[in-house]
Amino acid sequence: WLDESIIQDITPKLLGDWPNTYTYTKALSEYLIQQEKGNLNIAIIRPSIVGASWHEPFPGWIDNFNGTSGILIAAGKGILRTAIADNEAVADMIPVDVAINLTLAAGWYTAVHRPKNMLVYNCTTGGINPFFWGEMEQYVMSTFKRNPLEQAFRTPNAHLTSNYLINQYWITVSHKAPAIL
Repeated sequence: WLDESIIQDITPKLLGDWPNTYTYTKALSEYLIQQEKGNLNIAIIRPSIVGASWHEPFPGWIDNFNGTSGILIAAGKGILRTAIADNEAVADMIPVDVAINLTLAAGWYTAVHRPKNMLVYNCTTGGINPFFWGEMEQYVMSTFKRNPLEQAFRTPNAHLTSNYLINQYWITVSHKAPAIL
């Protein structure tokens, strides 16, 4: 209901030190829960980027193409050829079954032990077992070349770059030109 120019003006002021609206609204939600929990025993689970399953119900299981899973499938089908990413940044993905198992364990612990303070669990791997976007690119492309997806548009060949101009070049060559043809 707000005019777009007003939203553009107030968003940076609202965000303060938060890097984006996603992290800001998550922090607001946690704050609201903490303020309104009353006598309820509460635990908060903070998974990093949730990806395909590790073991359950079977390795690689996903039920949607949201977020990183959709990007990886688009790369595997040869649709996505380039993306901007820092190859040296940690790709802190957590398998969905690990996040679910932590949620179940935290729920059980909170119900049984009834801790006085709200417990917060960070469900991540990057701090103890970092995996970088550059490594992700190599593993994903080699996996799709060994095990191609059905009905691929073209051979998978996606590249990550942190350079805007290089990314624009590859968008033009690999996305726009084929679309025009």
